[in-house]
Amino acid sequence: MNPALLRFGIILVAGFLGAAATGMLVPHARWLTESYGISLGLAGFAISAVMLPGAVLSAPLGVMTDKLGARAVALSGLVLGGLASMALGLASSSFPLLIAFRLVEGVGYCLLAVGATVLVVDTSSERYRTLALSVWSSFAPIGFALGQWAAASASGPDRLTGIGIWHGALMLLVAIVARLALPAPAPRDATAKRPSFLDGIGHPPALFASLAFGCVTGILLAAVAVTPLVLARLHDMSVADASRLTALAALPGIAGRFGAGWLLGWKLTPAAVLLSAGISGALAIALVLVAELALWPTLVLFTMFQILMGLIPGVLSAMIPHVAPGRDRIGAVSGLVNQMVTLGNLLGPPLVLSIYARADALGAAFMLAAWTVLCVALVAHLAVFRKPLGSG
Repeated sequence: MNPALLRFGIILVAGFLGAAATGMLVPHARWLTESYGISLGLAGFAISAVMLPGAVLSAPLGVMTDKLGARAVALSGLVLGGLASMALGLASSSFPLLIAFRLVEGVGYCLLAVGATVLVVDTSSERYRTLALSVWSSFAPIGFALGQWAAASASGPDRLTGIGIWHGALMLLVAIVARLALPAPAPRDATAKRPSFLDGIGHPPALFASLAFGCVTGILLAAVAVTPLVLARLHDMSVADASRLTALAALPGIAGRFGAGWLLGWKLTPAAVLLSAGISGALAIALVLVAELALWPTLVLFTMFQILMGLIPGVLSAMIPHVAPGRDRIGAVSGLVNQMVTLGNLLGPPLVLSIYARADALGAAFMLAAWTVLCVALVAHLAVFRKPLGSG
């Protein structure tokens, strides 16, 4: 097997396992309320707590990645996340401990997400780097879905014990494999400028690209959150059934990310064209969705919306090496991107749900969401797309 492909596969599996933590408690929200005697809101906090460290620490950890090396940071994230997941399983009888270990798990996930992005850049060949980064951008939604699917089969009063121990053991196993398979970093140039927090947030192309990335991912997650409510209201079905249909309809959206990487990597379509197609196509579909259509046309349009919007993170992920102020500053940009993505995931769903509650129309929420992306992405386009992608 091609060594570069093997290394990328290991990094991708690590990403899936790390992101699985974000979805593992979702099927058990009602069980959490019954087992711990808490409100549904607190159960939601237990689910989202794993994302909170990324909203605060990602950018500083990105600078640390440039200082310490991507492999060390990513491996630390795997080990910390694995140990926290196992501890969560063993201490699942206490809700405060559950929250504490979810937060530690979130720190591990943040370390992994930031460090692994830089590893993808460092370990992929120039020919396939753009495609690798676009494919890598799918690790979070795929990992979330895998974690949700795997945890859904757990049952009984000790369900969190089994989930945590198995997940943690797999992460530690992958950490060992990654330690053996991924190359050691090259020695750092002692005369080079020290990495700084301003390498990301103080560099306009990196800042605008990160903002666009955060807006897009937040809106994609918000669309998945609001659509089941609309389907349940319009088509006389349970929210659970509508959620399953929505999840299946959203899955092909990953093809948009893969397609963006393939078209950019083989220099078949400029990045600006893909970005414009994603934004304008998604906005057009949002306008159509204002009408209350039948179930299957709505699901088909929703799938098309996800595919077109998926082009944007596929392009933006491939942009990371191009918007960094230097090859040894990619960690700072990766950290800033992850911080904006995390903030988008935390803020997107409640924002769009509140719009939906006021307008009572799925299209209205999508229109505002797509318009936000349009404004941010146009600024990113002006600041960034002076250098062609797919050129290494």
